[in-house]
Formats: sequence, C-alpha cells, structure tokens
Amino acid sequence: MSTPPSTHPTGPLNLLRPLLLISYSAFYAIPTIINLLITFNLNPFFSFEAFKDEWFARFWAFFGPKSRENAEPKVMPLLQNNARGVCLDIGPGSGQWLYMFAKAKNPDITKIYGVEPNFALHGALRENAEKAGLGGVYEVIGCGAEELSTKGGVQPGTIDTIVTVQCLCSIPTPQKIIKELYPLLKPGGRWLVYEHVKTKYQGDFVDYWQKIIDYVWPHFFNGCNVTRPSDEWLLQAGEWEEVNLRPGDGEGPYDTLPHIIGTLTKKQFEPLQQ
Repeated sequence: MSTPPSTHPTGPLNLLRPLLLISYSAFYAIPTIINLLITFNLNPFFSFEAFKDEWFARFWAFFGPKSRENAEPKVMPLLQNNARGVCLDIGPGSGQWLYMFAKAKNPDITKIYGVEPNFALHGALRENAEKAGLGGVYEVIGCGAEELSTKGGVQPGTIDTIVTVQCLCSIPTPQKIIKELYPLLKPGGRWLVYEHVKTKYQGDFVDYWQKIIDYVWPHFFNGCNVTRPSDEWLLQAGEWEEVNLRPGDGEGPYDTLPHIIGTLTKKQFEPLQQ
C-alpha cells in the first residue's frame, strides 16, 4: 500500500508512516458497520473474514485512488507496453491499474485473467475493466492464485505475462504460490512485479520496527504482510533468462514499507540437439 503524496514524511519520520496508514484503515470500520446495519446486510457480522472483506473494500474505494496516484510514476513504466499476449493479473483488487492495460497503450494484449478472491471487489473490478475498454478482454476469476490450475482452468505454459502489483504481500503461502505460478508462464514469458519486500537493512532499527509493525498491519490491510522476501522467492522460483529488479526509488533505511520493481523473463527452452 502507498501513502498519498501530501502525507509522505521523509527521514526518520518515515518510520511513522505505517501508523498513519493503519489509522486510515481503522476509521473505515465505523462506516462499514453503519452501512451494513442500514442495508440490513447482517451476514458479515457472523463471519469476521466476511466483515474484513467488506471493511477493506470500503476503505480501498477511498484509499486506492490515492495509493495509485503516489505509485503511478513507478508502476506506469513497468506495465505500459510491457504486458503482452495472454496476461495473468494477480490480486487486481478493484482494478485501479486496469487503465494501463488499455489497447491504446498495450496493443499486443489478447486476453487478461484477473485473479481476485475477494468477491466484494468484483463489481468494481468489472466496472473498471469496462471503463478501460477491456470488456471483451478482461475476465475475472474468483479464486485464489493457488487454485488457478484446479478452479481457474489456467494450464501450464499458456501465459505470456504475469503481473503482480502489491499483491504478493497478501496472498496465502506466497512462496508456494510463486513456484506454482512460474510453470504457467510460457518460455520467454515475463513476470512484471511491484511489491512490498523485507527490508535490506537487516540489523538496523528499521528491521526490528518492520517486524513489530507486521504483527498489526495484516489485520488492517486485508492480510497484507510487510516482511516477506518476495524478491528472493521470485528468483528461486525457476530459471530466468533475464532479471531486471531494483529497489523502489528513494527508499532507504527509514522505510518500513520498501518495494522491489522490475521484470523477470523466463528462460527459453534449450534447442534440441541434432
């Protein structure tokens, strides 16, 4: 998750950034409860997981556009003109990045599967797909990334581009899922990534602070974890022909929510010996 530009502190004050974001999320529990009562939608009160889905969907409707505004300068060069063929969009949420997949910006895209297990976000996701002119291209799959082969019908070696933007921090068993997603890529296929990662400043204060924050953060951000070494897991997923990964711009020893951004290209099959 990214902070709106106007509330992004610098230097040591940046250590307080996660507390600010948590306060934003906590506030939205109140209107969620009120709305559920007014609409007589009482079912989420009997399941904390269902309530958290409603809570996060309402919070993200407010915060998502602001997060996108802050991250757009970093994500746009990654997505625009890099996605091609059949794409797998993992954890798209409400579809805040779909406008970057529009045909005018990515004419080589033929199909996009949006893998989003939170059904409360499907309405907004389909609406944003239509707004981006992807109505006949974008298909929502309502299952977890770990269920793509069994419930999603996606077969190995059929995907040209995998896109993970701020989602590997939230999916369950991420290391296992990354290894399961790798075979879905065609040889020469590309994985586009912009993700939270474990801080590289091990042993510094931010290392311990990040671990403390991670005890609380997932409860306010729909299961998001901020201490996952997703970049390392990606590198270990299989054989890569080319790796272009770099840290987030300007991030350093006071960032509790550091990122990794870039592409990984799957190794081509070795030619058969005559």
